[in-house]
Formats: sequence, structure tokens, C-alpha cells
Amino acid sequence: VARTESFDVVHAHDWMTSPAAIRAAKASGKPLVVHVHACEYDRSGEHVNPAIVAIERAGLEAADRVVAVSHFTAGIVTRRFGVPAEKLRVVHNAVTRREQREGWRVEKPAGAPMVLFLGRVTFQKGPVYFLEAAARVVRVMPEVRFVMSGSGDMLPAMVERAAAMGLARHVRFTGFLTGADVERMFALADLYVMPSVSEPFGISPLEAMAQDVPVIVSRQSGVAEVLSSALKVDFWDVADLANKIVAVLRRPALREALTTGGRAEVE
Repeated sequence: VARTESFDVVHAHDWMTSPAAIRAAKASGKPLVVHVHACEYDRSGEHVNPAIVAIERAGLEAADRVVAVSHFTAGIVTRRFGVPAEKLRVVHNAVTRREQREGWRVEKPAGAPMVLFLGRVTFQKGPVYFLEAAARVVRVMPEVRFVMSGSGDMLPAMVERAAAMGLARHVRFTGFLTGADVERMFALADLYVMPSVSEPFGISPLEAMAQDVPVIVSRQSGVAEVLSSALKVDFWDVADLANKIVAVLRRPALREALTTGGRAEVE
């Protein structure tokens, strides 16, 4: 394809496409742009797969330009892979406000408030810290419902951990959701929490804000760089996270300020 088609640039996304992109760029003589949405250090912490890291390094070294989805990710790419600043660019992600939003809003039920975690249930996304904060919140607000939506290698352990912590009545696990079910879950939520340990960007808070849901995000995320209408916590500080969850649920003025500001930021 690279030898026969007419094009101006090879644009590769993450490690899965790097080997093909390197060969395509060499075969065509065209410049290579490698777009980093996440790297192995985000997904696995210090317990990385060296084969994947080697592929990532080869792609980054071969690239004429490297695009990172946040300054947070750009810092990792610089520290871990030595990518020079002159070939590195940051381009933040975005979302569109979906047409279905107005229809979903009417479904939010009255009564017990709902706090949502939606994403892969893996080390990177910080589900443990969500449950730890939930345990603190229900001590002072036992009526609050917590929902963990998504699947991943830590899901069975999180179900067991919730039971062991006495949270069986307070936490629900929906499993993996797609399409309209994701939007409906956002619409039903009173608060969205993203306690990620390492999040290159994190587009789900923008999706929540597009449905007028206030959000709390970890400072260890790229999206924290561009959001001012979101509360921010260090992922490990479960006491601070719990306090901010309670503050949003108990203070209508704060919730309204976050919702209004978030709506403007998503636009």
C-alpha cells in the first residue's frame, strides 16, 4: 500500500501500528507522525512488558513528529523514551455534546444520589481508590449509591473487596457497557469520579460534563490540565476524594457551578 498509494504523511496511533508505520514510512519516503494516546508505563506502572516498550521506543525514535494527548503524557514520553522537545507536540482530545443529551436528562430519578466510576477496571484507572472513598462517604451519607461500570482484570477482586468492606448494599457493578447504555449511565449519575493512577488524557470526564454531570478527576491525568470546572485530587488521597464527593452532593451551589462551568468548557 505504501509503495502504490499517493499520500503525504504516515500517521500511526500507539504501539500496535508502529511496526507497520515504520515500514510504510521507509517504503514511501514520507514523514512519520506517531500519536501517543497511552504508553506501557501508563497501563502497567513499573511492571511493563519489555517487548511492548521496545516497539514503542522504535516508533518514537523513527518518528519525525510525536503527538501526545497531554503534557502529562509528553512528560512520560520525554523521561522514559528520551524524545527531544523539538519533535514533540501536545494536542488535547475533545468530545461533542451529543444530540441525545436532552432526552437522557429526563431519566434521572429522584432520591438517593449516584456516584459513577466508568472505565476499564484495571490498575491504571484506580478502582481501589474509588471503593476506599466510597467506604468513607457512606459513613456520613449512607443513602449514596456507588456504581462501577466497566470490565477488566481487577473486576472480580473489586467485587470481593466491596463485599469485604461492607459495601455490598452501596456499590453496584454493571459490567461492560457500550453505546446508548454508556450515555444513559452518565445521565443517571449525580457525580462522575475518575481516580486514575496514570491517565494520558481521560476523555470520559468530558463525556460526563457534556451531559451536565459534575466531575472529580485525579491530578495524575492529562484532562486535569485543561479543566478548570472540575474538582481535582491526588489519586491516592482517598480522604480528600471522599470529602469532595460529600461536598458536591451536599452543596447545590457547588454542583451548579461545576455543571455550568463544565458545560461551557466542553463547548
